[in-house]
Amino acid sequence: MKFCPRFYEYLYVDDNAGSIAICQWMEHAVLPIGNLIDDDVNSAYNSEHANYLRGTMDDQTFKHCRMEACPYIQNSELEEITPEEYERRKKSQYSPSEINMAYDFVCNQSCETCRTAVFVPPKNYAEQMNAIREKLAPYINSAKRVTASGHGDPFASKYMMEVLENLHPTDPDFNILLETNGVFFDEAHWERIKHLGKFRLELVVTINSFDKFTYRHISRGGDYEKMMHNLDFMSELRKNGDLTILTNSFVIQDRNFREIPFFIKQSFSDYAFDRVVLKPVYQWGTMDEAVCWFKDVLNPLHPYHAEYLEILSDSALKDPRIYNFAGNTIHEARPYPSSNGGVEFPYDKICKDSRIVLYGAGQIGREYIRQIKKTQYCEVALWVDKNCDDDCVSPPSRLSDMNAKNYDYVVLATTNKKYVEEMKHVLKEVGIPDERIVSCDC
Repeated sequence: MKFCPRFYEYLYVDDNAGSIAICQWMEHAVLPIGNLIDDDVNSAYNSEHANYLRGTMDDQTFKHCRMEACPYIQNSELEEITPEEYERRKKSQYSPSEINMAYDFVCNQSCETCRTAVFVPPKNYAEQMNAIREKLAPYINSAKRVTASGHGDPFASKYMMEVLENLHPTDPDFNILLETNGVFFDEAHWERIKHLGKFRLELVVTINSFDKFTYRHISRGGDYEKMMHNLDFMSELRKNGDLTILTNSFVIQDRNFREIPFFIKQSFSDYAFDRVVLKPVYQWGTMDEAVCWFKDVLNPLHPYHAEYLEILSDSALKDPRIYNFAGNTIHEARPYPSSNGGVEFPYDKICKDSRIVLYGAGQIGREYIRQIKKTQYCEVALWVDKNCDDDCVSPPSRLSDMNAKNYDYVVLATTNKKYVEEMKHVLKEVGIPDERIVSCDC
């Protein structure tokens, strides 16, 4: 039978509100197993919901795992074990030995595949960071593996740098993976964390292109010259043994996919990279659906898809040092969405002068806000989104503190059926009845 150790060993801290999961590659609607602001790690990690998700391995359905997001499924890398071995690995209580600290969104860049604008921390951000850090502290130093930081750049954040500076692992075989865009991984920042070089330290840098023009358009807010200088510095650290593994990461999209063979060759010939990781574009809920559609060349209906398949056959991709997240899989055939950016606010479902909660701060949510301001049709009592990038937007958990008399409807700002269901699941968790939820016709 197929076995995924992440179900029993892995803890993913998803956002600055403290949401945690046993794997970030599951369906969004089932992701949270708890919240570090309100719960302790042990109780959340062994909660009824966490054990329900682990139970999806019993019948081998893995029904909440997203194939398009999980590299182990796409590359057929799940471990094969006997049912007897599976039973032996089960415990009455679990404790995470691998922790992914993805809760810090601070980043110097605003890449279109990740966010709509440079992240501006809300007023209580420092308080949230300290609360999460305090809850994780007993587990981080004793962990076998730690990753930072999936939603931001650890070297651009004072909060994550403080965590790394004060990280003193007790396991001599400890390993750590740091993800960065490379702009702030310089001599000064390395000096603050160089004590981690005595452990197994992997640095993953995502630059997406060696071409200055392509880089400027993909890595919004990046500094090409500084990043290129730092690539030389990283290579020196790797040659000296301060870095155990140096990985160059490449998010495949319409602007850069033709550069893949050159990107691979230059990574190995000009720098000390040990491997190159290729990752397909994934919709994190921040991109307009039309933009996401055109970036996703793994879609068989994309006009560049045939070229992408030709690139995959290039000899450079046969190098064993290449890891393709998607393997040889392609994405579901999805037709081009009609003008999502021009979706009209659901006036027919909302009474004039109502007070609403708007759920969603992506392209459609901002378009709704523009229309509401222009027409003065209704009042927005609260604007929520999981990825709250500015002071105007709050996390969905705020709804649990809001008096139901203070709003009439919760309006979902998306036309994606999957996200509608995920949003409804979140709203159900905070006690919002279906009759007060309004969504577009998808």
